[in-house]
Amino acid sequence: MIRKVLIASTALAAIAAFTIAAQPVVAGGSCTIVSAKGRGTDETKTSARSVKHLTNKINHYAHKNKLTAVHVGMRSTVCSKKGGLDVCKSSAKVCG
Repeated sequence: MIRKVLIASTALAAIAAFTIAAQPVVAGGSCTIVSAKGRGTDETKTSARSVKHLTNKINHYAHKNKLTAVHVGMRSTVCSKKGGLDVCKSSAKVCG
């Protein structure tokens, strides 16, 4: 009987430890993904345009949420050709 109780309590402790460890860590603020597009005939200028639009959207996000500073994660830019235009999409994870 004692052996069964010991095994059950060990299993319960393992499940509780896994559940606590699996909880995500919250940094105290909310995070969101911000993205922006740029279109043009030159890929270099189009990429720069999409990054500029992304920066404007990040600033707007901070102002809208009344944040004095935001943390921007790694930015990524992906470009593709559609028809005769280059289309670049930039995105970043923003936490405030």
